[in-house]
Amino acid sequence: MARPLKTYAFINAKLRTRISKILPEQFIRQLVRARSLAESVQMLAESDFAPVQKVYERTGDIKTAELELLRGELSIYLELERLLEEEVRDFVRALGERFEIENLKNALRLWFDRRIRGRAVDDARGYLLRRAIHHSIDLDGIIDADTLEQVADRLEGTPYSEIVRQQAAKVMQAASLFPLELTLDRYLYSRLVQATDQLSTRDREIAQRLLGVEIDLQNVGWLIRFKNFYSLEEDQALGYTLPGGLNLTPELMRESYTAERTDREISALVGRRYPEIAPLLSSQEQTKLTARLTMIERILEQILAIEVRKILTGYPFTIGIVLAYFILKANEIRKIMTVLNAKFYDWPEEHILALI
Repeated sequence: MARPLKTYAFINAKLRTRISKILPEQFIRQLVRARSLAESVQMLAESDFAPVQKVYERTGDIKTAELELLRGELSIYLELERLLEEEVRDFVRALGERFEIENLKNALRLWFDRRIRGRAVDDARGYLLRRAIHHSIDLDGIIDADTLEQVADRLEGTPYSEIVRQQAAKVMQAASLFPLELTLDRYLYSRLVQATDQLSTRDREIAQRLLGVEIDLQNVGWLIRFKNFYSLEEDQALGYTLPGGLNLTPELMRESYTAERTDREISALVGRRYPEIAPLLSSQEQTKLTARLTMIERILEQILAIEVRKILTGYPFTIGIVLAYFILKANEIRKIMTVLNAKFYDWPEEHILALI
């Protein structure tokens, strides 16, 4: 018991204080009810998101405000990485690699637009994160490269160089970044699984549960994308999914991807493990594929919330408090980002509420 106490006593107290300051649902709804984007942004001035309000007031650019939200979220990961004991630092480092990979993917999309589609991308360069995360990456060098082989050369010394090199031919053959982006995502989750395996027994069990729900969410999101945008065959789509999910077995994912009904199977599973949210399944009939997959996505988000509540009311000195904070903070930032973008496009209030 002494070791977990030593590892987590300080960080537990610090993060519980921060969790208590996360914006309540009532405040988010006030953002939604604001009469304009400017009014919504102004409401952030008295919160921890005051820097976002200042950036928007200075630039009037919603994308710059969104970038500021991203910078703030990244700074949380990097700060905790510095504060945590060495035995759990690599796990948090692996979590933070999501930002580096997403930033790299954004740079690759600009390369693709410039080199393959012949589009001007100079204005979009300013919306990339311009700080080193774990590796030094020359973003402009990537965007300005003539070939993906050159991109791989400019990523030398990072784990991404070989991934780009291996996927270059597939990208050019498909005229799509899809194979490369998917491989980068799969690398990220392999890093998380590897880092999870290095944790103590108690921490590993907690991390595996939460990571399992995240993998379920990622798999459902991919299945929606594979079906709607790429029209992949069932076996090909399922071959791209990740192992290690908590609730969605390969069989359930297969049934979800096809025209077969999955309500009964998922209702039984959710009813056994999470009776609190079983009514979500019985409240309406879901017949279309996209509706079923979206329904599953909503249920998985609720499951993640339940797992976080269990952590916050359980034994306090575990990796759980770190993961709970990351999940709650990411959810808070996602809601703010959704509201601001929806206000920018002047969406009706009921539409915004349905998204958050």
